[in-house]
Amino acid sequence: MQHSRHFLLMFLSLLFLLIPPAVAISAPQKPTVSADTTTFDENTGRYHLTGHVTVIFDNRITQMDDAQVSATELEIWGQGNVQMHVGDDIYFTADAVCLEGFTPAAVLFGRVALQHPGLIIRAESASCNWNEHTVTFYGHVVCIEKGKETVAETLTYDMEENRIK
Repeated sequence: MQHSRHFLLMFLSLLFLLIPPAVAISAPQKPTVSADTTTFDENTGRYHLTGHVTVIFDNRITQMDDAQVSATELEIWGQGNVQMHVGDDIYFTADAVCLEGFTPAAVLFGRVALQHPGLIIRAESASCNWNEHTVTFYGHVVCIEKGKETVAETLTYDMEENRIK
């Protein structure tokens, strides 16, 4: 009896160490979305948002004039005066954006620009990977960093290290 009690106590202690804490197994965070007007289209299963559309997720605030939201795939397609603030000092503008809620990514389209103190990058499109803290710019990329201009077809910027890769 003493031996089995000791084994049970060791087993429960080991099990406690192996089970991840509740925070690690909680549901993924979802963005907060607001707009002046929201309607639901039963035919497409999408929400249509207009006027001052704002999406807040982690340290990112994205604003646009108009958006379509797929509740099942948690994708947000926005257009018109797209602005995205990442933290305190990284600022994007674009013609359109796709925010992918289930993956740590965003894609910016059309006249994309990133501004950061001492840095401006312009391109046709950009893909943001929030897990890796990188942005890859595509198509006629122009980078002006501390007065030096670089032109490329593709360029990757590391947001965490504040440098071109």
